[in-house]
Amino acid sequence: MSHVECIEILRENYQKLLLTKRETAKELSISEATIDRLRQSGKISSKKILGSVMFSIDEIARFVEEA
Repeated sequence: MSHVECIEILRENYQKLLLTKRETAKELSISEATIDRLRQSGKISSKKILGSVMFSIDEIARFVEEA
């Protein structure tokens, strides 16, 4: 799946540009704990917004493409 295809699918499914940690874990079929380990190791970047960890659709697509 290409980067652009992945972004289009995520935008269609969620209708937003940022996903929560729970939504990201669900899309990647991994646990939230694994998401935390990926963040800590720098393999996926996130933003903290009002105390919540959020992931951009572009970052998720980049991660999927590189995996």
